Amino acid sequence: MPMLDVFNDDAFSVTSMTARVNEGVYVPGQVSRLGVFAEEGVSTTSIAIEARDNELTLVAPSPRGGPGETSGRNRDKLRSFIIPHFQRDDTVMADEIQGRRAFGTETEVETVQTVVDRKAARHARALDATLEHQRVGALKGIVTDKTGAAMYNLYNEFGIVAPDPIFFDLGTAATSVRTKCYDLKMVMEDALEDEYDAIHALVGSDFWIELIEHKAVKETYLNTIQASELRGDPAVDQFEFGGIVWHRYRTGRKAKAANGNAPFIAADKARFFFTGVPDLFVTRYAPADYIETVNTDGLPRYAKIIPMKNDKGVELEVQMNAVNLCTRPGTLFEGSSAAA
Repeated sequence: MPMLDVFNDDAFSVTSMTARVNEGVYVPGQVSRLGVFAEEGVSTTSIAIEARDNELTLVAPSPRGGPGETSGRNRDKLRSFIIPHFQRDDTVMADEIQGRRAFGTETEVETVQTVVDRKAARHARALDATLEHQRVGALKGIVTDKTGAAMYNLYNEFGIVAPDPIFFDLGTAATSVRTKCYDLKMVMEDALEDEYDAIHALVGSDFWIELIEHKAVKETYLNTIQASELRGDPAVDQFEFGGIVWHRYRTGRKAKAANGNAPFIAADKARFFFTGVPDLFVTRYAPADYIETVNTDGLPRYAKIIPMKNDKGVELEVQMNAVNLCTRPGTLFEGSSAAA
C-alpha cells in the first residue's frame, strides 16, 4: 500500500477530523468559562439583528367615550453582520511519519493520526484564544482583530454613543467604593430596562490590586479568601462586593504577546456587563467553506486534510467561522481605577 493512502481512511474524513478538533482543546478564558454568550450554529454566512424602539412612556388621561392617545409606530431596525472566517493552514509531510511505523502494519492510521491531531490541536488552541479575544471585544463594544483594527464597532452599528467611563478613584483611601458600585448599578439598570441575574466585572491587573487593597474592600475580600480556604478551593480570583461580582482577568503571557503585547483587559480598567439577559450576548457559527458543509448548521471548529501532488504529504486546514456580538451595547460600561 502506498504510504499516504492511509489518508483515505475514514479517520481522516471531514466529519471525523472535525469531531476530533472539537474535542477537549481548551484555552483558559473567563468569558468563555462564564458561559455569557449564547452559542448557536447557523446555515448562513451572515446574521441579522433586529432592534426595536420599545420605549416605556406614560399615558395621559383622555375623556371617557372619546378617542385615546395615539402612539407612534414601532420602527424595527435590521442590522446585518457578516460572520468572519478564521483559518490556520499546515502540512503533514511523508518524511514526518517516516521511521515511526513499520510499512504495511495495521497501526499506520493511529501513527499518522497522532501527527495530524497534534498539529490540529495547536491550531485549535489558537482559534480558542481568538474566540476569547473576540468575546472580550464584544464586552467592550468594539470587536477587533489581532492587529487592533476594528471589525465591528457595536456603538456605531446601533447608532449610539458609548457610555462615559466610571472613575473609581481607588488610590484615595476616603473613596466610598460601595457608593461607586451603587451609582454604577443604577446607571446600568437604567440602560438595560430589563430583568437580569447579576452584574459582573472583568478587571485588569492593576485595577485588581488597588481594589482588593482598598480599605473599604479589603475585609470583604479577606473573608472571601478565608471561606474559600475552608472549602479547600484554589486561590480566589473573584468575589462579590457592592452588588457586583468582580473577576481578576488573566490574559496570559503568550496571549498577551499575540495581542501586540497588550492584555485583553487593560491593566487599569474594568469591564462591566449583565448576565441572565436572554440574547444579550450571542455567538453564531457559520458552516465551513466546503462542499460537504453547504447549508448545514455551523460548528465551532472544522478540520480537513487535502492530499498534495505526488502524495508527498497532505495540507491541513483548521478553521472557525464565528461572530460574537452584544445586541445592546448601551448596557456595557468601562471602569477606571484612576480619579476623574
